[in-house]
Amino acid sequence: MTDTTYELVVFDGDETLIDGDIISALAGHAGVAAEVEAVKADVWESGADPMKALAERIFPHFEGVSTEALDRLVRSLQFAPGAETVARNVTCQTAIFTALSPLASHVADELALDWERANTPVATDGVLTGELRGEIVDRGKGPVLDALVADLGIDHDQVIAIGDGPHDEPLFTRAGFSIGLDPKPSVREVPDVVIDERDFFRTVPYLHERGVLDATVRGERSAEC
Repeated sequence: MTDTTYELVVFDGDETLIDGDIISALAGHAGVAAEVEAVKADVWESGADPMKALAERIFPHFEGVSTEALDRLVRSLQFAPGAETVARNVTCQTAIFTALSPLASHVADELALDWERANTPVATDGVLTGELRGEIVDRGKGPVLDALVADLGIDHDQVIAIGDGPHDEPLFTRAGFSIGLDPKPSVREVPDVVIDERDFFRTVPYLHERGVLDATVRGERSAEC
């Protein structure tokens, strides 16, 4: 057990809590998977601003997709191994920071998370316009975390961040403790701990050590419920 009293665990959504991601699912639905994957690969490899790329180079491809289809895609995504068990048993406050508000709301409801921060896909008459608005795409996850920490009256040292990509780097660098879950090569050296597969059961010892996980949770796949 560490001396720090941790008050907040922040989870990334896509490719962290979720075993997959809503942007790739949307791209497949819209028939633009190759184009979107090319942009994502460029971001992962070049260090380009991931939120700017999402708003300006990726989301315009989704113009014309119905909000009904988006909601179906959100519900079709599966949680990563252990994500449900771990997230539901965190004993301090929890938050999801992710790309799209429909996914954030769905995950927050399913896992009983306390806070959600995401971007809103703009729609007219039930159809996406290709525009994305929100505090994460405007400012990045770092300043959004700063604001939440201030609102909660806690310190950054009392935050644990769990994520995987360049968009999570501001969380990793601000949090008192951070875990990279199957992280992208460009951010592999940033988090305090790296876990080489998307398996939340492997986070259990680290969360127990920091006093933020119910003692009954074990780091075994058989414990999933």
